[in-house]
This record gives sequence, structure tokens and C-alpha cells, in this order.
Amino acid sequence: MTTPLEEALRAHVATHTVLGTRTRILDVGSGPVVVCSSGVASVLWDWAPVVALLRRTHRVIVVDRPGYAPGDEVSAVLPTLEGEAEHLLAALGACGVTEPVTAVGHSFGAALVEAAARWHPERIRSLVLLDGSVPHAEGTHGHDDAARAARRFRQRTLPIALSRPVGAVWVALGPGLSTVLVPGRRGLARAIPGLRAEAGAQSTLAASLRELAGYPACMGELERLRARRPLSRGLPVVVVAANGRLPRPGLSLWVRHVLRQARGFSHEARLTCRVLRRSGHFVMLDQLHRTAELIARAAAPQS
Repeated sequence: MTTPLEEALRAHVATHTVLGTRTRILDVGSGPVVVCSSGVASVLWDWAPVVALLRRTHRVIVVDRPGYAPGDEVSAVLPTLEGEAEHLLAALGACGVTEPVTAVGHSFGAALVEAAARWHPERIRSLVLLDGSVPHAEGTHGHDDAARAARRFRQRTLPIALSRPVGAVWVALGPGLSTVLVPGRRGLARAIPGLRAEAGAQSTLAASLRELAGYPACMGELERLRARRPLSRGLPVVVVAANGRLPRPGLSLWVRHVLRQARGFSHEARLTCRVLRRSGHFVMLDQLHRTAELIARAAAPQS
């Protein structure tokens, strides 16, 4: 049985060829363009509740990175930050978008949209970074041997992830694990019935492992990029930090790391910081209305 949320969005999901790669894109609504980029092990359906709120006043585009949609092949080549940022912008081109957009990134996706804004400032009118990656706090400074990580993924991790025994185990455990790790997906799985099957797909597992293997090198790339290419002066940047699902009297260590990183943007861009209390990492599910409000404000015409 189709639910109202799925019915409202499913017809607006299409597969495009972007830079020679099969790419699933949700493109719905009209108005100022907002493009959303997910984190590792996150698919476009994680944005569905926010998209449902924004679509009446905005054109919202959510781009799945290759590997996360059913039927996708997973590349044996590890991702690069530049490559993923170029893929995101090329996906906008595939949708016929040429004007500057509000780019929203969650977790690793925040690094991608930030990189896009640094490489192609003419394409980005504002940024919203939702609990984005923090290299200095995560110990991912790019000192890892990227060539060794790529070889290990290609020769060992990917073949194991795509093997028949692992596939059988993942089909059984993947859907449950996805909601245990992200409690906000419990209601989402009821609203989007096909989400559980996608979580149990081997391609989803392999794509997640691929990005985790390439993550340290991407973060090193981000730090080098920050040193070379400043953001456009005056670019509106909203940094959102999640303070945890449980109530606490002050700010978590993670939030302090996020805010410390944000201070580095203050001399480059027009910075706004927001801390979301009672929210886990997936702020677009845990604090749905507040997240939609922050995105809508960032996408509003600048005075």
C-alpha cells in the first residue's frame, strides 16, 4: 500500500546518467532551488520528510551518490572530494539547473557542498552544513596511505562485501541495523515501505564501505582546499550542530568541535551557527521542522 509521503515523492524520482554514471535523483517542487547531499550510508529517502515540507515553496533536488540506489554498480575506485563535488554539480546540470542554488549537506555531504562552493562559487548562493564532518576532531587529516586504502578496498573489502554469504547476512541484518543506528528512520521506514529493502541491498553495504575507505583522504583534501581556496566573501553559511538526543545542561564535545571549525569560516563568509538540542546526527529526521525552517531561510532572497 502506498503511503501519502511516498505517493507525493516517488513519481519525482528518476535515474539520470551523470558524468557517465547511473545516478538517482529526486527533483520536486518549484521556486528557489535547494540541492541536498547526504552523508555516508545515507540515501535520498532520508530527506523525504524535509522535502515534503519544502516542495510547495522550493524546488528541491536530492542526489544519491552512485552505488546507493537499487541496481547501481559500486565502483572499485575510491571517491575523491573533487570528484564527488563535480558529480553533484553535474547532476544539477542534468536537471536543467543553471542558476546558483542553496546547497545543503549532511555529514560527509556537508564537505561536498563546501568543496563545491570553494571550487565553483558561481554555482552556490548559500550553504547549509548539517552536522558536517570535522577532520580535526575525527583524526582524519589525510595522513593515511590513500594508495594502500584503495588497494585494500579493491582487492579485499569490495569482493567480500559483494560475496554471496555476506549478501545473505546483510539482507537479514541490514534493514534492522539501519534503524538501530538511525532511530529517526523507524517512522520513515513505515512511510517509505521500500526503504527497508534498500537498506538490505548489497550495493548499499558496498557503497558505504567504499566511502568509509575513502573518507580519510577526502577529509585531507578538504583541509588542503580550505587553505587554498577561500569561500566567497559574504556567502551566507549556516552551520548546524546536533547536541544529542538526550537532554544535557551544556554543549557536547562534538558540538564544540563543530563550532570551532565554523569559526574558521567567519573571516570568509557570512556565518550563522545553530545548535539543535534533542537531536542525533540525522538532524533532518530528528528535528524535521527546525531543519526545514533553517533551509528555507537560507534559500530566501537576499536583501
